[in-house]
Amino acid sequence: MKNNIIILILFLLLIGGCAAKTIDNPEEPIDGIAEEPGHEEEPKENTEEVIDPNMVVSPLDGLRYYPEELSKRPVAVSIDNHPSARWQAGIGQAEIVYEVEVEHPFTRYLCIFLSKEPEQVGPVRSARPYIIYYALENDGIFVHVGGSQDAFAEIKRLGVADVDGLYSGAMWRYYDTGKYAPHNMYTTLNSIREEAKSYGYRTEASFDGYEFNEKSTDLSEKYEISAAKNVNIVYNAYNTTDYTYDEENYIYLRFKDNEKHIDELDKKQLTAKNIIIIETSKTILDNEGRLYIKTVGEGKGIYITNGESIPIGWEKITEKSRLEFYTDEGELKLNPGNTWIQVVNSLNNVALE
Repeated sequence: MKNNIIILILFLLLIGGCAAKTIDNPEEPIDGIAEEPGHEEEPKENTEEVIDPNMVVSPLDGLRYYPEELSKRPVAVSIDNHPSARWQAGIGQAEIVYEVEVEHPFTRYLCIFLSKEPEQVGPVRSARPYIIYYALENDGIFVHVGGSQDAFAEIKRLGVADVDGLYSGAMWRYYDTGKYAPHNMYTTLNSIREEAKSYGYRTEASFDGYEFNEKSTDLSEKYEISAAKNVNIVYNAYNTTDYTYDEENYIYLRFKDNEKHIDELDKKQLTAKNIIIIETSKTILDNEGRLYIKTVGEGKGIYITNGESIPIGWEKITEKSRLEFYTDEGELKLNPGNTWIQVVNSLNNVALE
């Protein structure tokens, strides 16, 4: 009888202990039953970027690529920006894009491609001397369809490695876009490089690149800055370019004439990590409205990145030399990523906020 009472007391104590565990810590295992693996605390994700030691920094956008992706000679394509040519294909994959004025009221793009290979690029359009000079500073195989007489003279004088769609089978009229001539000439980078090789042009790159920060850096860490969340550039009453800062992704969304500027290939809106605006003079040359734009020389500008801006200076010593950018402390370092260079007649036509 006494043994039965002792067993009963021990049983009651065991039940009470289990109840206490359940009340004090409901998640604590009972009777040796292990907790389900899904309840364990998830390990913290390693957010540090793992850098492949085999990759190297591109001289055009400061991002890392495998050496074979950077071993080719850049291709510099004159791209149509007439409203009938929109939207353009492939330019979202260019490392550098220049926007320059041509005959009123239009602008044109010069797109520099090195590491990436868009499915198509176009519409390709004609050459102008100042467009050639920007192509030369990137050692680009210059791609165009015809051009002004001054442009043809400069191609010959400067020994430009060019591929002209008027005489080359590396370009074609692409009617499926619904565009009509002269706004529908397309090409691929592979066909251009093959054509350039058949012409006997050098296929390896030879040029000086830009200086880049190791990682994206706010200008305010080093300079006195102005806000630049919204950028408005007025070329004329019929032609504007705008950028809006995407704070979540640290890039700028691009707009052309108050519309989202999209890439024809993937329908995605174009973006920019760096925006450089340079001020230079222009002169109307003829009744067709062709322009002289001062490309070689020096002047003022603005550098914009990460929602901030600073004043800069620019200098281009010769037609073939790199367009260089300076601050009061020396050569400007860009943030890694693509760059849009906006060539304007006056910084008074630029509004930042």
